[in-house]
Amino acid sequence: MNKFAFLIRCFAFVILIGIFFIAPFSYSWKMALLLAQSFLLSSILLFLAMILDNRRGGISYMFEFFMLFFIALPATVQISLNKFPWFAIFQPVYLCWAFGILALSQMAYQSGIAFQEYKNQNRIDPPNKFELTIGNSLFYSKWAWSLALLAVIFALAAGPSNLFVARFERGEVSFSGLTQQFLFMCRSLSLLAMVILLFLVKYTPHFGLRRQNIYATLIFLVPFLCINYLPALPRFLLFGMFLALSTVFFNYFRPKNKALVAMVSIAALFIIFPTIKSLGTGEFDVTSFSQRADSSAITTYLLRVDFDAYMQIASTIQYYIQSPSPLRYGENFIGVALFFIPSALWTEKPIPTGVIVSAGLDYQYINVSSPLQAEALMGFGIIGPALIFYLLAFYISKIECQAKPYKNSTPLASSFFIYAIFMGFIVIILRGALNGVAPQFATAFLAFFIMQFMKKHRHILVTGIRK
Repeated sequence: MNKFAFLIRCFAFVILIGIFFIAPFSYSWKMALLLAQSFLLSSILLFLAMILDNRRGGISYMFEFFMLFFIALPATVQISLNKFPWFAIFQPVYLCWAFGILALSQMAYQSGIAFQEYKNQNRIDPPNKFELTIGNSLFYSKWAWSLALLAVIFALAAGPSNLFVARFERGEVSFSGLTQQFLFMCRSLSLLAMVILLFLVKYTPHFGLRRQNIYATLIFLVPFLCINYLPALPRFLLFGMFLALSTVFFNYFRPKNKALVAMVSIAALFIIFPTIKSLGTGEFDVTSFSQRADSSAITTYLLRVDFDAYMQIASTIQYYIQSPSPLRYGENFIGVALFFIPSALWTEKPIPTGVIVSAGLDYQYINVSSPLQAEALMGFGIIGPALIFYLLAFYISKIECQAKPYKNSTPLASSFFIYAIFMGFIVIILRGALNGVAPQFATAFLAFFIMQFMKKHRHILVTGIRK
C-alpha cells in the first residue's frame, strides 16, 4: 500500500511542479481554469495517497480533506462560473498566481512529510505497556478534571446564553471581544479535557481510578455539549472535534477506516451539514433533503462563503502586489504565540490578516477567513508558504509517527493527546485568520504544553528528593 501511495504522491508532485512554473506566466481565464483543474487533480491524488498510506493518520486526513474539498474543488467551480464568495471580482492573473502559491505550499508540505518519513523508516519503537502507570494516570486525571472545571468557568464568563447562539444568528447578536475570547477558550479546553478523560477511561490500569474517570466523563458530558452547542460550531470544527474524540476508539491509520471516514465526510459536508443548518433556520423539508445530492445544488453550495478559502488567497495576492508595504514580518504569528495577552494591555496587538486584506481592497465585509497560505505570504513574503508548510508537515508527521498504535500496547499518552487535539483544530489553523481564531486552538495547545512541563518538572523534583 505504501509503495502505491508513494507513486501516486510522485505523480501529484509532478503536476504541482508544472502548476508552480506555469502559474506566474498565466493571465487568462482559460489558464486559470486549466490550473484549477490541474490542482484539483493533484489534490484528489494526494487525498487518495493519504488514505492508502498506513503511516499517515487523522491529522493528515483533515489536512488533505481541507485542501481538496475547501480549496481545490470550490476553486474549480467558482472559476468556471466566474462567481466568488463575498461578491469578489478578480482579474484572472491573481487567480492564476494563487495556484502558484498553493502549489508551492503543497510541494513544501509533501517534502516535509517525505523527509520525516525517511528519518523514521528504520525506527522501531517498543510497546509502551507500562507508560501509563498509576502515578501518570492520577496526574492526567487531575489535569483533566481541572481543565473541565476551567472550561466551565470560562463558559460562565462568556455568558451561558451566548453558548446557544447558532451561527446563523450571529448577525443578530453583538459579541464583545472578551465574550468571543471566552467562548473560544472554553471550547478549546473542553475538547482537551474530554480527550484526556476518554483516553483514561479506556487505558487506565487501576480500576478505581478508571471508575472515577467514568463518573467524571458522565458528569462533564452535559456541560461539554452545552459548551459545544452543535448549531453554533463551524462544520469543519464540528467534524474535527468528532474525529478528535473518536480517535480513542477508532484507528485512523488504517486505510480501510480512512476510506470509510472519507465516504461519511463527503456525505456530511454536502448533505448532512446543510440539512442541519436548514433545520435551524426553519427551511427544511423532505423534498429539499433529497435534492441536496443533485449536482446543481452542490455547485450552488460551493459558492457560499463557507468555501471562501481560495478566494481569500487570491485576494491576499492582489493586496500583496498592490500594497506598497504588505509584509507583516511575522507579527501575525507572534500574535498567535501571545494570544493570551489582552488587547487592553497590548494596544498594538496584531489584527487578523483577513481584516487587513479586505479593508485594503475596500470590501464591505472585512471579518473574513485568511488561509494559512495567505498568512504565510503576508508574514514572510514568497518564502513564507514554503517555510511554514514544510515545518507544519515535519511536525505533523512526527506527531503521527509517535501516536501510531503499536499492536495492542497502550499509546504514549502525551503523543496521543497532542495528536487528537491537532486533529480537531488543524482545519481551523488552515482556514484562519490566525489572529482571529488563535484562542480557538492555541488555548488547548498552551494547556497541553503546560501540563507536559509540569509532568516533567514533577519527575525532576521527585528525583531530587530521592537523591
